Formats: sequence, structure tokens, C-alpha cells
Amino acid sequence: MKVLALVLAFGIIVSAASETGHAQQPKVVVTDSEKTHGLELFLVVDKRRYKSSDDLKLQVILSNPTNKPVYVFRTLDWGISASLSLQLRDVSGKQIEPEFAPDAQTYDSPDDRSAFVKLGPDHFLGASFPASLKFLNLTRPGKYSISVEYTSPFSTAEVELKPFLGRESGSLSSNVVWIEVVR
Repeated sequence: MKVLALVLAFGIIVSAASETGHAQQPKVVVTDSEKTHGLELFLVVDKRRYKSSDDLKLQVILSNPTNKPVYVFRTLDWGISASLSLQLRDVSGKQIEPEFAPDAQTYDSPDDRSAFVKLGPDHFLGASFPASLKFLNLTRPGKYSISVEYTSPFSTAEVELKPFLGRESGSLSSNVVWIEVVR
């Protein structure tokens, strides 16, 4: 019985010492905002109601609301090999696949400094993309959500410019925009 009490006492002392040691070490927590250098991604459409034969114009805006500059890949384009991916869903949340999956190729080199821009504080990079509803597979009447994700096609290690928003920083998700397709 004395041995059991001794083992329990020893365990409590070791546990308390271990907790004290951990409490003195600062925990580093990386937030999503820090991973993406505080950048934000916005999606804007030209209107909210469309006929199934209409084209819509998507405007994608990569914004730096922070007080520190960051380098980003200058080309915003669609596809796994590029920087943007499109998310389309119907009102029930079911994913809609476009008729053709856009996949622009990235031909720029990570060594080419002109392939990147320094996004200063309170600056943005944007592009407009016209698309037919038919191409997006949004021809049936109903409500649809559209969102975009940005992922750099290059890793931080490949690019000399620092700080750089690289592939390992993860994806930035845009706001969700709802549109309605009518007859």
C-alpha cells in the first residue's frame, strides 16, 4: 500500500512539473489570416437575375487590407494549374459542374520577377471574367451560389520575393454571391 501511495505521489509531482514546464513555453498559434498574410478575396457579379441565355461578368478582387505589403502572382486565371477555382452550387447545396472545367496553364517562371506584383497596404489586384450561363451549366431556373478560391500556383520557396503568398499558405475563399436564373 505504501508503494502505491509513493507511485501516485511521484506521478502527481512529475505531472505538475510537466504542466509548469509547458505553461512557461509560449504557444504559437497561426491564424488563417496570418497564413494568407491578411489578404482577402472578393467576388462581385454584374447583376443578380439572369435569363438562361445571358452572360454574367464575374469580378474577382484580391485585396490587402493590412498595413504590410505582400507579393502575389500577378495573373488571376481559372484552373488547377492557375490561381482561381470556381464553386457553383444550387439552392440545396448540390455542387454544379460547369460544362467544361477551365484550366488555364501557368507559363510564368518563379524566377521571373515580372510575374509577381507587390500588393501594398490597402491595394488590390482584380480581373473580370465574362461567362455564359450555359458554359457554367446554370441554365435551369433557380437560385445558385457562386464563390471563388485563390491558391498561388507557386510555393514560397520557389519565389525570391518576400513576403510572398505561396501555395503552402493555403486557399483564400471569397464571399458567396447568390444569383437567380429566370425563364
